Amino acid sequence: MSNLRATERLIINQLMDHGIFTSTITPQTTGTTADAINALKRTVTQQRLNSYFKNLLGVVPDNYQENLLFLFGDKRLEPESVHVLLATIKAVINLPELQNAQSDRVVPTQTIIRQVHSEVVELDEKEIRRRITHLFVDRFALFVPDMPELGPSDQTQEVEDYWDISPDFNYVAQCLVNHLQAGESAQPTTPMQRVNRALLNKRYLSRDSKLWPELLVHKAEIAEQWAQLERFELECGDDYALLLDRTHQPSKAKPFVVAIAVARSLGVGLPVDKLVPRIHLIIRQIFPEEQVGISLVKQALTDNALITEENGYVSPTPIAKRFVMRTVLEQDEQPTEEES
Repeated sequence: MSNLRATERLIINQLMDHGIFTSTITPQTTGTTADAINALKRTVTQQRLNSYFKNLLGVVPDNYQENLLFLFGDKRLEPESVHVLLATIKAVINLPELQNAQSDRVVPTQTIIRQVHSEVVELDEKEIRRRITHLFVDRFALFVPDMPELGPSDQTQEVEDYWDISPDFNYVAQCLVNHLQAGESAQPTTPMQRVNRALLNKRYLSRDSKLWPELLVHKAEIAEQWAQLERFELECGDDYALLLDRTHQPSKAKPFVVAIAVARSLGVGLPVDKLVPRIHLIIRQIFPEEQVGISLVKQALTDNALITEENGYVSPTPIAKRFVMRTVLEQDEQPTEEES
């Protein structure tokens, strides 16, 4: 297996994180990203990228005029988001403001939201804005929020916000439409590809997994594949394997600390509807005088693969054992009435 070049690693890592890699160089594009964009124009680069993805996962990114789309595993679009996504694409493509090849691609957010609402009538405008923001601002970075500069006389006026639309929007939109029309094709996979897919989606495997024997057989090759991206390290314990990501170092933030304690308190498992009361309880134990957001703790639990949910129960993963922390619940004290 040949080693990846720096430009290829940048493209792959961006696809892993955001699902897209776009081809237009703007004044805001960094030098390293511009080098990667230029490298992608070469057929040999595209072949090497496809070879890496094929060996690792058994799939390759969608490519439309050197704009790449990689929706795989937990990066796949949820069914309820597809309608909003397609309606937003239609709304943006049909905007008169964007019909000419002009440099100013700033559009009032409310203009897009109203157009989408005319198609997605089952959702109110507030929910449509939330979903568009999640997809096109936070996830794909195709919209950049833009607020006008205010003078002293404008401070009390209601201010209209804008989205700056990426010049690659139409290309990525075509990628998305092609991907959705093609659907998911069931391709045969090798044992190593199945292990890698599980590691990409969950970041860990336990010895109870059906893939555990395959992981043990191919551990060295799998570790080498991930190591090529110069960010992942495969850590194997006696009863777990964890794909460590050096770009996501363990946080010292309060939600992460609470998440560890919650995971370690779960024992053999807890009904899903008892998870939030358990989080409340752990927050009171660790930070009795602090406010810690429940949603941030739940996000830390999933983002760091500290729990797994199955058949209505949440259980700790082996990763929780990597952290040393004791709580009242781990010392066999009975839960409070709030949890009973």
